[in-house]
Amino acid sequence: MNLYSDSIADEPHQMLNPNEAQGSEDKEQEELGVSDRPSHCSFSPYIEEFSQLLGKVSTEVLKFTLMTHQQRLFAEAMWEAQNYGGSESKCVKRLQELYGSQWRSMAKLSDHMEPVRTYYELVLMLDHERQWAEASKNVKLHEQQGTK
Repeated sequence: MNLYSDSIADEPHQMLNPNEAQGSEDKEQEELGVSDRPSHCSFSPYIEEFSQLLGKVSTEVLKFTLMTHQQRLFAEAMWEAQNYGGSESKCVKRLQELYGSQWRSMAKLSDHMEPVRTYYELVLMLDHERQWAEASKNVKLHEQQGTK
């Protein structure tokens, strides 16, 4: 048992042992596993279908039909923040700094710059989840008002 002294009350307290292998971490990790999608997004039941729909439409439809102007600006701002300001030349310059003049034999530009479409889809998925959260909140309010 590891103890530490509380600096305020000067009393010994038991410390948690990070190396303790009792399986509790594995249980918690299993509960929050990525593959168990419905437990993470219980308020947006059609998330998989929506994701499939987004994957089937063209980038132009995503950008100009499904997204608002604000959503498009937000997605592009995130993309630029994560992808060298949206500049391939800045990315190439960074790859040259990292790998030298022969960077093309060691790395691909596409591995270091994501397509903007990824961010369009992300913003639409986030908005989809937000809308479902609002809808479920409204349903709960109506149910509560109906029981009074």
